[in-house]
Amino acid sequence: MVPSSPSSPLSSTAKKNVEAIARFEQELHERRSTVERIGDRITGFFGSLWFIAAHALVVTAWVAINTRILLEVEAFDPYPFPLLSLVVGIEFILLTTFVLMNQDLQSRRQEKWGHLALQISLLTEQEVT
Repeated sequence: MVPSSPSSPLSSTAKKNVEAIARFEQELHERRSTVERIGDRITGFFGSLWFIAAHALVVTAWVAINTRILLEVEAFDPYPFPLLSLVVGIEFILLTTFVLMNQDLQSRRQEKWGHLALQISLLTEQEVT
């Protein structure tokens, strides 16, 4: 058997398999619920550099205002910043919830991919024997 060159086109069977996998992935993506779509967007933002920068900016401004570094602004949460602690605690609960939702979604996707891989393996075994 002659090895195929990198520039050679895929066989028709391989093309069908690639197209089937692409359709399957698209179908999984489209079947997401509204909550899953929102969760994906939220976790995408919370996992970004923009979130870290925004978070650092807000916390820095909060501390600057409430330590009276900015003298023209009245302090609303004096040291030790109990309101900031409450906000960060609530944020932590929400972030944890979204991360768990995202992990659950990823787990379900992985199960579907595992099922697809099993089907492909069974079909391959059937063709070989």
